[in-house]
Amino acid sequence: MLNFDDRVQNIKYKMTLNEEELTDYIKKNIQSVSQMKIVTLANELCIAPNTITRFCTKLGYENFSELKLCLKYETEDNISKGQRYILNKNFDLIDTVREKKVADMMAKARAVNFYALEQTGLLLKVSVNNFYVWESKFQIFEYQNEIETRIKLNSDEIFFFVSLTGENQYIIELAKHAKNNNHKVISLTDLSDNTLSKISDVSLYCYTKNHKINDYDVTDKTPIMIIMYSLFLTFCKI
Repeated sequence: MLNFDDRVQNIKYKMTLNEEELTDYIKKNIQSVSQMKIVTLANELCIAPNTITRFCTKLGYENFSELKLCLKYETEDNISKGQRYILNKNFDLIDTVREKKVADMMAKARAVNFYALEQTGLLLKVSVNNFYVWESKFQIFEYQNEIETRIKLNSDEIFFFVSLTGENQYIIELAKHAKNNNHKVISLTDLSDNTLSKISDVSLYCYTKNHKINDYDVTDKTPIMIIMYSLFLTFCKI
């Protein structure tokens, strides 16, 4: 299950000013909000109770009562963060509205170009092959000079960058370059407030837990596959 902060990050792109103020208040007063009546919270912020109810629904809660229960659960730190928890969290992260928006963009695009580095690039290739079987306009680039040339010599295409941290400087520069050349940029990053997601026209998220052995990155990248395959299934329905 996604915690409150994760849910907020996942819908940040469509939050109103009132919802941003409500979020800030809840983050600063988690324990008290978890025991507060909805009318009391509404009065504290000078907003209507319906605004709070709509916000809870947007976050994926059934109602305000479920929000309070989950906040209490989080403060008691009873959540197990094992592998099953991480994988389930990625299914919770799937935003059907945003996913449909990306699929529509892909369907209308002349070309969809994917790029990632190192291990992530190898894994991404498996996902891109699914799209390529459907339509040949999907392609993944393995070499820096190829992706740079593609960005420079074309326009009005989609460039899809995958970076778990969202802070790889080279990929950030590629994304900026693509935007400057009138391309659309889509990103898939770990669930965080990162630079790449801010640059992108549409940002997708997965949830991973960084894991290193002897300074070697062995982070489970299955979450990338979960999000990408869900996007592929949505694209197939268009």
